[in-house]
Amino acid sequence: MENHTVHDLIIEDRPFGANPNMKDLTRHLYTRMACGQVVIIAERPAVLISELRKQWLKLARKVQTERAKTLDARRIYELTRSHTQMLTTKFVAHWPPYEHPGKDVYVATIQELLHWAPEGECRTLYATYSITKEQLYMVTSWMPKQSLIVCCTHNLSRSLL
Repeated sequence: MENHTVHDLIIEDRPFGANPNMKDLTRHLYTRMACGQVVIIAERPAVLISELRKQWLKLARKVQTERAKTLDARRIYELTRSHTQMLTTKFVAHWPPYEHPGKDVYVATIQELLHWAPEGECRTLYATYSITKEQLYMVTSWMPKQSLIVCCTHNLSRSLL
């Protein structure tokens, strides 16, 4: 895993394989859920969101189990907050966000994102399949400084350097 900075955005090279492993993607998403909206670029958003929700609920169950096992009051509080936030996280496979406001995770194709780029509240973008450097720059042009771009494939991460 490598990190690069391009135009005040952080690009993280985190290849999950040719087919992103939903378990790994979900765990990484769990670490970023408090940072703001998340956009995931997918070839087939409906398929990816279905698998992602399934893994998200499995991870929420693990958090709940860990909470039940601990005796530390501070840790119980943290896990309760995380579990509640996980259960209220809203996923949608539609774009643009003004048509579906109030969602936390958007899954869209590169073509949809080229028509309406993520902006403002979007602090994390996952690219789950190969796109061109130009497409990535156009899609990320309105994202806030220090936002995180996660490249989930080897092909994409190599083409950006």
